[in-house]
Amino acid sequence: MAGERTRTGNMSVDELRAQTQHVVSEANESPSRELSFLVLSQPAKFNAARAQRLRRSIIDQIKGLDQEIASNEPDSVFLTHELFPEQEGAWAITPILHHIRSSILKAAHRTARWLIVCEEQSHVNVSLLTHHLAKEDYREKLFLGYPLYDREATIIHHFAFFKNPTSFLYPYLTAGVALTVPLVDHLVDLLTDGTVQALSDFFIDPAHEFALLVWQHGAGYPLQPRRYLCAKAQPGCAIWAATPTTASAGNDRNSEGGALSAGDFGCANTPTDVDRIMFAVKTCHKYHHDRIPVLQRTWTRHVQHLRYFSDVADPSIPTVVTSVPNSSAGHCAKTLEILQLIGDEIRYNVTLQAVRWVMLVDDDTILSSSSLARFLSCYDPGRDWYLGERYGYHLMGSDGGYNYVTGGGGIVLSVAILDALQQTCECPSPSSPDDMILAACLQRLGVRPIHSPLFHQARPTDYPPELLDPRRTVSFHKHWQIDPHQVYNRWFRALDEQNSRGGCEDTNSRLQEVEVEENQADASSVPVEHRKHGQFLRPASHIAARNENDSLREHRPTTVTGGPLRMESGRAAHQTSPETHSGPLNQQPGEHMVRRAITETHTVPFPTVDSPVLGTIPTSSVSTGTPTVAGPVTPGVAAVAVATPTQHIARKQLCESNELQSNGDFLLRQQANLQESTNIIKHTDL
Repeated sequence: MAGERTRTGNMSVDELRAQTQHVVSEANESPSRELSFLVLSQPAKFNAARAQRLRRSIIDQIKGLDQEIASNEPDSVFLTHELFPEQEGAWAITPILHHIRSSILKAAHRTARWLIVCEEQSHVNVSLLTHHLAKEDYREKLFLGYPLYDREATIIHHFAFFKNPTSFLYPYLTAGVALTVPLVDHLVDLLTDGTVQALSDFFIDPAHEFALLVWQHGAGYPLQPRRYLCAKAQPGCAIWAATPTTASAGNDRNSEGGALSAGDFGCANTPTDVDRIMFAVKTCHKYHHDRIPVLQRTWTRHVQHLRYFSDVADPSIPTVVTSVPNSSAGHCAKTLEILQLIGDEIRYNVTLQAVRWVMLVDDDTILSSSSLARFLSCYDPGRDWYLGERYGYHLMGSDGGYNYVTGGGGIVLSVAILDALQQTCECPSPSSPDDMILAACLQRLGVRPIHSPLFHQARPTDYPPELLDPRRTVSFHKHWQIDPHQVYNRWFRALDEQNSRGGCEDTNSRLQEVEVEENQADASSVPVEHRKHGQFLRPASHIAARNENDSLREHRPTTVTGGPLRMESGRAAHQTSPETHSGPLNQQPGEHMVRRAITETHTVPFPTVDSPVLGTIPTSSVSTGTPTVAGPVTPGVAAVAVATPTQHIARKQLCESNELQSNGDFLLRQQANLQESTNIIKHTDL
């Protein structure tokens, strides 16, 4: 009898069995009601449409499974861009956990037992998902997903587990993450009482950072892999990642080097031509004979509009000289001057009136112009766009922080936004982090970054293979410990050659297999259009010096308040003054270039090497001029003193890092100063 009445707490084994059977029976009656779905979505029309299609699919499946709610619209599927439109950190999950608990699980769904997090490109089979989750114990703190791991320690994960990076598992968000409500409650409590804090002010990879939060240095809950959460479509999968094959009805042509269409990206817009994109490469004298030859042998051979911006003139490339010396820190002033020069050239050069996009890249960025063009076909170039790989800063702070596109993988701006950006953006200092300040300026204009996983701040080896799309990837960054030629040949060469157009090179020619060489690239390989671009920098009298695509900004107030940003601006009238230049770009007497003078007060959170702080950024007048290829340099931007050619030459040794990314070197320096005992996550903790 003792065996029959063995007690578990205050409950016998028989009673426990009966309760379990009741729970299973209850779950079988209406299993779909126990699930709440959160789709990580974005407000851009293309992205929102994908998320809405996924929601429609999930809702239709729920109605088909539960006849009691078939006549009603289930309210258990939420899109982050609709539910949390003012939350900058919604994509990062951790900053909105308490909002998720109050808005989704408690307020709307008291019967919810599972939170399912996925992305707009996910596919969900609700019937299989409920079937598999019915076998799990929803009363436990469970963290289920498809497991990813790092092949080597990487900066994008703050070098966590650098002794054994393969030991830590984190979820593939597109394959879905299943969290029990008790686990969500537990995490909210930890964050609310201050028991845990974010490991860094920067959010880079939400899946990895969320997994670290759940794991809690071994005191929490590790990710539990489940076979029904899949990286690609397979029999028995409940959630899986959409692929180009799925989106284009199985027409997979990459293995044969075939071209992609706009439909491979899930959009039906007219494909964008590469000649509608201006590529701006930021470099310096130190890398003219190292990185630039790599670009000339690879992706730049397939683009029509290309500018190299440097601190010194080099006719063999050729370069456009900026007035801002390079530094080992940020490059804010240089970047804003580059955008000013590009904006003026596009505005005044009649041969560039078809250009609708600008991609700002580093001289060690490796990319496919063809993949970029097909990606951009999903977005209307007449609107204000800011595209690339999104990072977040200070998202756990009381001000909510802000997001920015990290520069190494490339920053894409629509030409439509350049004019407003030039008139309102200034640098706190010339060496401020350019990608972050650029984001802060765009946020004041109401423009938020749109993220794409096709852009990459790091090398291919820094990412799990499941995260790399072999057919659609746009870019990688860094030449460190890799052969950039091999990276280009492996990921981009076939597609670029397939789509190469006349004017850059003979479309029948093929790239030769190249080895890394130390000597300078042959200047004759540079397209003629690239060598002659300087002659077009004179203003055309019949082209208005304004942005033609300003419909989204025409009703914006002069003063914008909200969150950590505040702007009060007074716009001075355009002034003209004669400029004298030497070299190929000499202006004729009487020619003038437009100057803008803007006075503003900004309140923008920005990081320093010592510590991230909130600061009030005083700004001053902005003066811009025309670029030169040789001879005296032009006036700078953001109150940067005019530099002479001698100063450029004398200070060229400052070019230690030519990145747009702001926190990479900061993290590297931080890592170098860490003691062994302060490793973010020790292997010995496992």
